[in-house]
Amino acid sequence: MGMVGWTASVMLYVAKPVLRHVRWWWDLAVKMVFGILVGWKSRPLLPPVFNPVLLLSATQLAEDIRSRKRTSMEVVRAYISRISDVNPLLNAMAQVDFQRALQEARKVDEKMEKGYRDGSLTPEILKSRQPFLGVPFTAKEAIAISGLPHSFGLICRAKHISSTDAEVVALIKKAGGICLGSTNVSELCLWWESYNPVYGRTNNPYDLRRTPGGSSGGEAALMAACGTPLSLGSDVGGSIRIPAFFCGLFGHKPSAGIVPIKGCKLFEEPGIGMGRMFVAGPLTRHAHDLAPILAVLATEHARSLKLGQSVNIGRLTIYTMEGDVDDLLTSKLSKELVKAQQRAVDYLQNTFEATVKKVQIPGMRKAYKIFKEKLEEEFPNMPPVSKQLADNKGEINVWTEITRFLLRRGHHTAPILLQAALEKVLEEVSFLQHQRKVFTGRDFSPASPVTSSKEPQWKVLKKQLQRLLGSDGILLYPSHPSTAPYHNEPLFRPFNFLHCGIFNALGLPVTQVPLGLSSTGMPLGVQVVGNMFQDNQTIAVAVALEKAFGGWVCPSQIL
Repeated sequence: MGMVGWTASVMLYVAKPVLRHVRWWWDLAVKMVFGILVGWKSRPLLPPVFNPVLLLSATQLAEDIRSRKRTSMEVVRAYISRISDVNPLLNAMAQVDFQRALQEARKVDEKMEKGYRDGSLTPEILKSRQPFLGVPFTAKEAIAISGLPHSFGLICRAKHISSTDAEVVALIKKAGGICLGSTNVSELCLWWESYNPVYGRTNNPYDLRRTPGGSSGGEAALMAACGTPLSLGSDVGGSIRIPAFFCGLFGHKPSAGIVPIKGCKLFEEPGIGMGRMFVAGPLTRHAHDLAPILAVLATEHARSLKLGQSVNIGRLTIYTMEGDVDDLLTSKLSKELVKAQQRAVDYLQNTFEATVKKVQIPGMRKAYKIFKEKLEEEFPNMPPVSKQLADNKGEINVWTEITRFLLRRGHHTAPILLQAALEKVLEEVSFLQHQRKVFTGRDFSPASPVTSSKEPQWKVLKKQLQRLLGSDGILLYPSHPSTAPYHNEPLFRPFNFLHCGIFNALGLPVTQVPLGLSSTGMPLGVQVVGNMFQDNQTIAVAVALEKAFGGWVCPSQIL
C-alpha cells in the first residue's frame, strides 16, 4: 500500500467513529423535531369491529364458504361495509370494484348451490380446485387488475386502464378469489411511504399520524384494519415487509424466481416472467394463511418448496443478528426492537430446544453497495427517474417540477423529485468531466475499477449466508431500525429500508413476523430469513412465533 492509500485508510478509520456520532445526533434531532411538530396532535381511533367475520383468516373463510356455514355474498358485503367505515380515515383504497365483486359472489353462491345439489361438487373437490373460492382480496395499484386504473401513482397515467390481470391476480382469481379493488402505493413504487399525487397519502391504522410504509402501504393499512382478508404486494427493497412490519402483519418475500411478476412492474423486461430481485407475495393477519396463498402463487414450484410438510423447529439452528447494516447510513436499532428479537430467540430456544447462535456477518455492513450493485446488474436498461415520471414517453424537466413543488403546484412527490434531481446532478458532473478531458487531455473522473474476475459482492455475501444457513438454519434479523415513523420522517432517514433491501439483493426468502406492540402502541416485529427455497421453514417459524406472541393485534376495539 502506498503512502496515499495508507493515509486514506487512517483518515477513514479515524473519521468513522466521528461520523457514527454525527449520525446518532442527527437521528435524535429528527426524532425530537417530529415529536414536537406532530407528536402533540391527538391520535384518532378507527371504528370498532362489529362483525366477527372480519377477524377470520382467508383460509378459514374459504372453509366456511365451502362448508356453507356462510355465503360468499355475506363475506364480500362484510368487507365492503368495513372498507366504507375505515377508508375515510386510512385512505388505503385506490380504486374499488364493489359491484363486480358482488356479482361474482352471487355467482359463486349459485354455483355451489347447484353443484352440491346435483353432486358434481363437494368441499374436497372445491378445496383442491379453488382453495379460496368466494374469498375477497385486494392488490396494490401497481399490480395490474383488468378493468381498473394502473397508474403507479403517476398523474400522466391516472386514466390508464389495465386490459389484463397481472399473473398473480389471475392466479388468485383462478383459485376462486374475488377482487374488491386496488390499494394505494408510493409514486412509481420507489419510496417507503405510500403517497402520490393521484390518490394522496395513506395512514397507519395504529396511529393515523404515522406512515404504514411503502410501497405496499395501502395493502398493509387495509389488511391491519380488517378491510381485506387476502392481500397481494410486491417487493424490490422491502415493499412487502416494511409495510407489514409497520402495520403489525405477516409479510412474505418468496425465494427469487418462484412467483411470476408479469403485470407487477411499469417497465417489463422482455422474456422476464419470474422474479429475481423483484418479487410478489402475500401480506396476512394470520401466519397460517401464508403457505396456502404462496402455494397458489408459486404454481408448479409449490411442490419443491415443501409448503405442505411440517417443519421440526427443534432441529433448526437459529442464528440471530441485531442489524449492523451500513451504520453510517442507517439509524441505530431501537432498544425495544432489540428486546423483542431477543424474546423471540429465547422462546425458540426454550420451547423447542433449538440451537441458537449469535452471529456477525461483516458483508452486511456493505448493504447499500450490494443493493445498488445488484439493482444495476438486474435492471441495466432501467430508464432514469425523469423519464419514468413521464411514463417513458419523453422526460420531465426536473428543475421546473421542483419549482412547481415549492409553489405547491407540483405534479410529483418530494422523494421522487429528489431522486430525479440527484440523477441529473450526477449526469451533469459526468458531462463536465468528459468536457475537461476533451480540452485538457487529462481524465478528471474517478478512477474506474480495474476489470477482474472477482465475483460481485452480492454473490459473495449470498454464498456466505447459504453456507451458514445450510439446509436447517434460519436467521432472525431486524425488519427496520424503529417502529413506524411519522409522515414525512422517512425523508430524513432515506436508507433505513436497507434492513429489508439487502435480502432482495440476495434473493433469499424472508417472512416478517409481528411481535406485539411497543410502549407507544406501535407494532414490533422481526424478519425470519431462510436459505433459498426454504420458504416453508421461515413460514413455520412465523406460525410458532404467532402462537407465542399473539401475532396481529387489532388496532380497533372489537365489539
